[in-house]
Amino acid sequence: MSNISAVRKFEIAPDNQTSGNSVYSYRQGNPIITFSIAPQEYYVRSKNLKLCFDVELKDSAGNLPNNNNQDGTGEREVRLNSRVGVASLFQQLEINNAMNQNLETIRHYGRLLASLLPSGSGWNEYTTYLSNEFGVSSNEQVQGRYLNRKMSVAMPIMAGIFLQGADIPLSMNNGIGGLNLKFSLQSSIQALFGGTATTPNSYYEITNVSLMGEYAMPKGGALPNISSYPFSGFSSFYSVINNNDQTSQINPALSAVVSTFTNFLPTPHIANYGQDSMKTTPLLNKNPATGAYDLLAPITKTSFMRGGVLYPLQFQLDENEVIVRNPAVGDEYAGSSYDAQRQYYYSMAIRPRTSKATDQLAGQNSENLPTANGDEQHNAVTALDINTTENGFQNVYGIGIRVGDMLGVGNTANFKNQSYSTRIISKLDGASPMSSYTFFLYRSVINYDDRGLVSIVN
Repeated sequence: MSNISAVRKFEIAPDNQTSGNSVYSYRQGNPIITFSIAPQEYYVRSKNLKLCFDVELKDSAGNLPNNNNQDGTGEREVRLNSRVGVASLFQQLEINNAMNQNLETIRHYGRLLASLLPSGSGWNEYTTYLSNEFGVSSNEQVQGRYLNRKMSVAMPIMAGIFLQGADIPLSMNNGIGGLNLKFSLQSSIQALFGGTATTPNSYYEITNVSLMGEYAMPKGGALPNISSYPFSGFSSFYSVINNNDQTSQINPALSAVVSTFTNFLPTPHIANYGQDSMKTTPLLNKNPATGAYDLLAPITKTSFMRGGVLYPLQFQLDENEVIVRNPAVGDEYAGSSYDAQRQYYYSMAIRPRTSKATDQLAGQNSENLPTANGDEQHNAVTALDINTTENGFQNVYGIGIRVGDMLGVGNTANFKNQSYSTRIISKLDGASPMSSYTFFLYRSVINYDDRGLVSIVN
């Protein structure tokens, strides 16, 4: 039986709002948005918690874009990634309680959502509600038209503590002790891209910001006594791989890891107005003739390790059978087949197969196979252009493993005093650095005594 007696909606303005309609913008020197939810005898319904705002993109002259040359006066291109949308405008999310104890800090927030969103969503989601939540589209051309005007969005907050959609107790004695949310905005050169003369020095402005959600009121006006409160979180790490046989080691210092996954991007594409910095490309080599990253460098073997020992899989992921080399063509590995085993474990790390998502196996749906829709702009796996901008390799690509229970419930793995390592054997040529963003989904617990919150254990 539910112990909820009533539900109340709320809307909270930012703590650092300086006027009735403050402008938040990295370029304008106002790159932080903060909110406070005070400790009280309520639950906050995390499944309905939304960051609501308007956003406008501006070209170097301060005008709205003219993507796709929609008005016929000449193209002025300023774009966001069509799969991540407005989430790419946020670099970091920090969540503390009212005593300033850290509950979760997510760095590289846009890169996290570059894996989370498309790996569990497909054509149906991108053509319906995701456009209202993240300003995304199933088509790059449509996405461009969205961005030619002001967009209003109600963005779910994809932090680990909110992903379960639970009612979170706010009490100081029997809850998390309130919530303080701090959003750090992304630099314009990292979030935006395009291929026209007005793209460099383009920027964005965020206005009409509020945090909206619902409080759930417990019966009797007080939250029940609890001895502990478990919740989830994300942690992130950055590294660069360049060699064709490279082992990367991370010390996450987490005692209850659920899963870990990594996505990739050519290093020169970071903070580059000429490139989409939110893509999750396969490993790529630079073309010696042009310098562009447009030659596939497929992964042949992947190993996951804890403390230097294979874990949780006792074998390497071997994709040699699907790799085809034709030295007679420029992109000699372009004829390779879809590496389903790697993508399966990557998808499992993000969303277990027990998930009720309507469009699963988004990796396959995104890699231009017959099962996918025919939109080459959204599913491009080669160096296709959006009008004047090269923006191919739109794969939903990565490596990952669910280190706990493979069904997504129950067990976790302890990396508190042991390292996590991946060994990637690939066709990288040693002269084409690739950035890797690794994320850990972990579980934490808050412990209480008679005086209230005592400690947070990761």
